[in-house]
Amino acid sequence: MLFTERFLSVASHDMRKASFQTACLLLWASLAAGNSEAIDLAGGQNLEAAREFWSLRPLQKSEAPAVKDEAWCRTEVDQFIRHGQEAKKIQPNSLASPRTLLRRAYFDLTGLPPSEENTADFMEAAEKDFDKAYENLLDELLASPRYGERWARHWLDLVRFAESNGYAFDKDRKNAFRYRDFVIQALNDDMPYDEFTRLQVAGDLLRPKDLQAVAATGFLVAGPFTTQQTQKERERSRYEQLDDMVHVMGTSMLGISIGCARCHEHKYDPVSQEDYYRLVANFAEVGFSDVGVDAKPWIYEAAKKKFDAEHAPLQAALSKYEKEGLPSALETWLANKPDQLPTPEMEDWHVIGPFAGESFDKAFDKAFGPEREKSIDLNKTYGKDDKKVAWKAQPEWVDGTVHNPFGAGNSAHYLYRLVKSPVARKLSVSLGSDDGFRFWLNRKEIKKNKIGRGAAPDQEKFDLSLVAGDNHLIFKIVNGGGPSGFYFKTSVQAPPKEVLATFDKPSAEWSDKERAKAQEWYRTIDEGWLERKAAVQEHKQKEPKPDLTMVYAAKVRGSTYNFGKETYNVYFLNRGNADQKGDLQKPGFLPALMREGRKDDYWTNRKAEGDKPVPGRIALADWLTDSSEGAGMLLARVMANRLWLHHFGRGIVATPSDFGTRGEAPTHPELLDFLAHSLIDSGWKLKSLHKLIMTSSVYMQAGGQTATGSMQDPANLLWWRKDSRRLEAEAFRDALLAVSGTLDTTPFGPGTLDERKPRRSIYLTVKRSNLSPLLQLFDAPDTLQGIGNRQESTVAPQALALINSPILIDLAQKFATRVRKDPAKVSLQEGIRQAYRVALSRDPGEEELAGWVSFVEQQKALHGNNEQLAFRDVCHAILCANEFAYID
Repeated sequence: MLFTERFLSVASHDMRKASFQTACLLLWASLAAGNSEAIDLAGGQNLEAAREFWSLRPLQKSEAPAVKDEAWCRTEVDQFIRHGQEAKKIQPNSLASPRTLLRRAYFDLTGLPPSEENTADFMEAAEKDFDKAYENLLDELLASPRYGERWARHWLDLVRFAESNGYAFDKDRKNAFRYRDFVIQALNDDMPYDEFTRLQVAGDLLRPKDLQAVAATGFLVAGPFTTQQTQKERERSRYEQLDDMVHVMGTSMLGISIGCARCHEHKYDPVSQEDYYRLVANFAEVGFSDVGVDAKPWIYEAAKKKFDAEHAPLQAALSKYEKEGLPSALETWLANKPDQLPTPEMEDWHVIGPFAGESFDKAFDKAFGPEREKSIDLNKTYGKDDKKVAWKAQPEWVDGTVHNPFGAGNSAHYLYRLVKSPVARKLSVSLGSDDGFRFWLNRKEIKKNKIGRGAAPDQEKFDLSLVAGDNHLIFKIVNGGGPSGFYFKTSVQAPPKEVLATFDKPSAEWSDKERAKAQEWYRTIDEGWLERKAAVQEHKQKEPKPDLTMVYAAKVRGSTYNFGKETYNVYFLNRGNADQKGDLQKPGFLPALMREGRKDDYWTNRKAEGDKPVPGRIALADWLTDSSEGAGMLLARVMANRLWLHHFGRGIVATPSDFGTRGEAPTHPELLDFLAHSLIDSGWKLKSLHKLIMTSSVYMQAGGQTATGSMQDPANLLWWRKDSRRLEAEAFRDALLAVSGTLDTTPFGPGTLDERKPRRSIYLTVKRSNLSPLLQLFDAPDTLQGIGNRQESTVAPQALALINSPILIDLAQKFATRVRKDPAKVSLQEGIRQAYRVALSRDPGEEELAGWVSFVEQQKALHGNNEQLAFRDVCHAILCANEFAYID
């Protein structure tokens, strides 16, 4: 079949008359001759010839050709198309009906059917002024948030987006959905396509504090990734990961199979093996990570400004006391210095618990009884009956030893200790916990750590500022499973030897250094300093923190297949073998996609902040989007072709991700350049290009056969008719939900694995080992590689699923209830009419209506004379009809 299709597209009329064997020989000769260009361009050895290849040459500012049939042409796009048709004496179709154009526009731009109200409003407006009504319709749909959800799906196909690693363990990427949300939002905002490209390649470097920019780099790390690697496999796997980044960038953005040059010079396109590794070197430091970004920095900045204003007086009071009060306090203390410093008195630990929690997190966060008390009463009990708990003294719990007295389960225990200090002073604490802990001194929380671990010495170290008199310690231990316990040890800071030696001399004889050391120690027991320091520390705990949103994205030196110091270097690999390294590679680009005379340093030597050269990926982004000197002209051609593809079902270039010598040549190269120029001239705005295409006669024409077209151009390469297309899997499912009245249009956020949930299909979680069976049946991608144009299959299981799927039957029932909720008030005929209006945007003909009424009578016999169940079967049949699943 593939051979026949290729044969029909390239063979001459005489060849088709020849015998099949002769035609095969002629075709082989034709293709061999055609591939001489590929041989000339292979590996980038002949750059001069490469730059003259149709996809690599500079954009031509094509003027729309003159045509005889000016009346048919609504835009310049039509002139390019009509010019080719006139040369073949082919007559195109006239405009499609307003209803057809309405549904075509709705499904093309939003992936959803028009509502009954949408249809009525448009038809009324079209009767008055069709052109104005149609233009307003396009503006409305392009401004709809549903537009981004529809067109993001096309892009996510290209970048093999999924929310899990793939392979055997298929670990979830719970924050990967933010890349999907970025694509949707960027399209809705009509973000310039060059900026869209730049952010996906280097957003984390260009705007590191911008959530959307960081999320955009999910493009680089969206591919499958196995975490189960031996040490010997890691280096090879790292190069596989880098190859995946370069490959998907090449196919999705440039339409070039760059990865073919990994092991040898590219056999067909102007990419040498050296070009490949220099391009890979741009991604040398890229790893992946869940990155925290403050999505609303202005809130944090305002809170931080207020905090700083409140904190400054406290810090100033401490500084003033250190300068003016502490020296005199030290002199007073020296005059009355005791021979031995008094030490705090530690009473026995008391413990109470367990307090059960539904989970570790809830046990950690919940304030159980002792935590809520203003003061600890060791005689108080908590709970009821057999779950009552009371304080119990533990004199055997000696400090400096790990104790594991607590049982398994999500629970909390509270430890309490009274510490009596003759003077205000610092107490150094070392503790450990199994698992998390919270620690309070005199009802003020000093430290906490929500962590899973076994208790061990010195896991946490900090100082306590004791007051003179009673001090109350509360130590909360939170367990997440298995036995649980703690470690606790204190030490009092005695004066260092050099300070003791200083104290033996009169203070008048101290050097500045000795005085500073003496004051540094003395302040740890000075009540005035400790009080002011405690005020500073207590307020410091209230310091606001950014509200970080976690996103799975690229990160410089983030997680990857780490294999030591060479992890973030890229070497030339002989035959692509990581065991056969050549020279260390510097970042570079493809010479064939640079204007003659330009080299890498045109982009890499540009200065960034601090007069430093731009990092590799920023320079790469500059080169990719440079339409006059770099790859931008190809970037524009590829994207213009993708828009045409998704509006017509076939691109001007039929191989949308291969613009090389092995791909198809454009049917209308001048039109492709015109569209690419239009994209760039509009500021890279995709919505303006949509509108240019959708207001053309070639888009708006009907899909009927014409005598000249069928004979002269059966493959419709000259676009004389609008081909009918089946809805993609996601659009079909969304349309089913929409007409049944159950569609949940909640945008963004985490998705769901349950395909019975009525959210739009773009929000179904894409787990590589658990893909939606319904979507897979209708040709949704498997996410293992980028897909530029989905294959459309027609197989028996699809029809069986439509008839027997519980999901379809349930939606048919809801559809029937929606259009005929009360059979006593809505006649059968009116219910059928309403079903047609909702699902097909039209009324049924009289013969259709009569046929359905007869069908209901037949089905009633199968449903115990239940007319509403029979009517459900009508609705089910409408949802399975070609008219519902195909767009003319």
